[in-house]
Amino acid sequence: MFRPFVFIIGLTIVFRIASAQTADLSDLLEAAKMDYANGHLDAAMAKLDQRDKAQRASGDSLDLRGSIALEQGKLALAAREFSEAHKLQPELFAPRLHLGDVDLREKKYAEAREIYTKLASDTNILTSSERTRYALLIVELASKDETAAKAAFGNIKFPTETPAYYFAEAAWAFAHHDESSAKKWIATARDIFAAPTLAWFERPLYDLGWLKEKPPPTTL
Repeated sequence: MFRPFVFIIGLTIVFRIASAQTADLSDLLEAAKMDYANGHLDAAMAKLDQRDKAQRASGDSLDLRGSIALEQGKLALAAREFSEAHKLQPELFAPRLHLGDVDLREKKYAEAREIYTKLASDTNILTSSERTRYALLIVELASKDETAAKAAFGNIKFPTETPAYYFAEAAWAFAHHDESSAKKWIATARDIFAAPTLAWFERPLYDLGWLKEKPPPTTL
């Protein structure tokens, strides 16, 4: 005899178990992100392995895998992970930005410029736009293209929601041999913004030899 009440209870239990498992996997991803931000890369990868074994990899988990590989200097692996993240969830901003970061790290400035320029045209989110504009400035400064660098610098207006303006000023000062001013701009940014928000902006300055202390793993 069919008992609808028992059936409904059974469905409710299954739904609650599934919801709890989903929450646990989400917690694992967040815990992996925290490990990564604190420099515990092996622990972060272990949690990602656990998470992705229980459920198909997501754009966010693949992007984090790429970020870990990038931090370890495994640039080809990082590029593959970011590409897979973009294929899986094309709407995500971070994997596309990070693909440009890989090219920038490899000094493939034309390729990085192409990625950042396309990304800039595809986003209307202010904080994302500020990042792409800063990235483009870094590309032009690293390329030593003064005309293009001036144009990119002029596209970063005060104020910005992110540390972009302050680090743009710092990058410009470093590139023009004014280390004192550059350090003042960075100090101001560190007074205003939370430390975890700074690392992505600091990293290219370190890669270009302008900052001597390696930033922590970069997060968006």
